[in-house]
Amino acid sequence: MTARAAEVMVPPAPRRLARTVGLAALAALGVAASAVAFGAVRPAGEAAPQPARLAPADAAAARAVVAQARQLVAVTPAELGYRLRIAGPVAGLRGQTDNAARTITLFVGPRDAAYVVAHDLAHELGHAYDATRMSAGQRAAYLRARGVPGAAWAPDAGASDYRSGAGDFAEVFALCQAASSVYRSRLAPRPQDPCAVLPKSARDGNLGDVGGSR
Repeated sequence: MTARAAEVMVPPAPRRLARTVGLAALAALGVAASAVAFGAVRPAGEAAPQPARLAPADAAAARAVVAQARQLVAVTPAELGYRLRIAGPVAGLRGQTDNAARTITLFVGPRDAAYVVAHDLAHELGHAYDATRMSAGQRAAYLRARGVPGAAWAPDAGASDYRSGAGDFAEVFALCQAASSVYRSRLAPRPQDPCAVLPKSARDGNLGDVGGSR
């Protein structure tokens, strides 16, 4: 008998400063980042993906991977007013943000690497930050800083998140806020100083203060 891993609500985890974990240590794990995985913002009315069913032991292992990953991310979903859910794997999809329901769903397998899942979570948190804190002016300034002022912010229907301003922002946010060697954006090169490219409030250690400077 198997159990669906979707819709498992995850309680808040203790905050950890992800940047205290060296990228050299991550590389020593010898696990390559998935080249096909991507994050997505779920449009209103779009059908929800159907995660793979996991046996109870595999579902527990996937939750344990997420627990490890959360220690590598300096931001929590709760700080941005979102809840975290864990679901079984979905081919070609690592995470999804539902801004209407204020939920982030991670699609995780029991053998996923914790640092890759940490990047996935931080990427989705980048989408959440964008939805709740970013202004049109800030988005335009970000695209200029990335050298792509004419890029579309939102991806076209069916297009890769990684070729849009929103997806690139989420990737750079993940580099700043998580201990991760992963980088998947196809819009612009990996920045030398990811945090410096972001609005000031996106670099802060505590994003729970919505009144922080931008």
